[in-house]
Amino acid sequence: MPGQLPAFIGACLAVIVVPGPDLALLLRNAAVAGRSGAAATATGIMLGNTILAGAAVAGLTALLQSSGPLYNAIRLLGAAYLIYLGVRALISLGRRNDRSGEQPQEAPAGPRLPGKRAFRQGLLSNLLNPKVAAFYLALFPQFSLPGMPTPAQHALLAALFCLLSLTWYVLLISALGRVQTWLQRRKVQRSITGLSGAALIGLGTSLAAHG
Repeated sequence: MPGQLPAFIGACLAVIVVPGPDLALLLRNAAVAGRSGAAATATGIMLGNTILAGAAVAGLTALLQSSGPLYNAIRLLGAAYLIYLGVRALISLGRRNDRSGEQPQEAPAGPRLPGKRAFRQGLLSNLLNPKVAAFYLALFPQFSLPGMPTPAQHALLAALFCLLSLTWYVLLISALGRVQTWLQRRKVQRSITGLSGAALIGLGTSLAAHG
């Protein structure tokens, strides 16, 4: 067990920290609604992680991956959702540019994105990405914890992955809170919104094309 856990933790950290749809969405919502928007988004992402981890432990993830049509349907739906979020971000960017002469250099963040919507976006972004479910399926069998039955092993590994994810998002949101004033600057908001919107469209397109 001591030799397996460090390797598992390293693999988890590589997956958690590497930028992907969840991080792009979180940064976009942080630019739009500040730390509260980022926190609501991260809460939705974490709920999605927990649901998918539970599904992997229960064996539902394997069923999903073995069903080609169902997997592809979820993959395309998830890709469409990411592209939709990216397009909305770019449209909102265009609208802000049209009103740029009326806005102050520093605009208060928050009202443009209700917490419930940010939470829902984080949850759906995570649940509709079948690669996350496939990650659970591919990762867990690679590690063995002697003296424990397989279901208990997978439950422990899933809980550890969720704990590491939660730690990462707490640290990330804490860091965003330290630059809250900087995030509220109109130029910074436009830059982050534009880059994250383009990233969401690119990630959605990649998910649709290379499932």
